[in-house]
Amino acid sequence: MPVRKLEKSEWEDYFNQVSKKLGAKEVQIEIVSSELGDQVETQWQPIIGLAYDPKDDEFEVAGEKHDHLIPKPVEIYVEEDIDGIKLVEVIQEDGTKHIIRLRTPPALPEE
Repeated sequence: MPVRKLEKSEWEDYFNQVSKKLGAKEVQIEIVSSELGDQVETQWQPIIGLAYDPKDDEFEVAGEKHDHLIPKPVEIYVEEDIDGIKLVEVIQEDGTKHIIRLRTPPALPEE
């Protein structure tokens, strides 16, 4: 499915609904900035949820091993497929992009 831009008024409700339906997904977080280049901050780990707090103007990615906070986001894009959300791109005022990839963990091999 195509990537779509969410309006700021949708962010809180959209991510509350997404978090309820995540199930057993894993998350990887990549940061792209003009100062630091492209860096993976968090390798694949179980995700707890995604949230936007309008009071603090902060986006949160809650992982099992690491919480990632993004202050003052200005744009959020999402890509969904039949299994739900697979990518979130959050852009800050300074142009820094936070690329949040979601996947279903690989199945364990049968013994």
